[in-house]
Amino acid sequence: MDILSFISGNGLFLVLALVLIIVYFVNKRKGR
Repeated sequence: MDILSFISGNGLFLVLALVLIIVYFVNKRKGR
């Protein structure tokens, strides 16, 4: 698997987007 090469490309953007979505949902559940 070329995970490193994948992350070096658009993978990095996908990971950042995933993190933002997860944080958004976590804050939504924690908040009222």
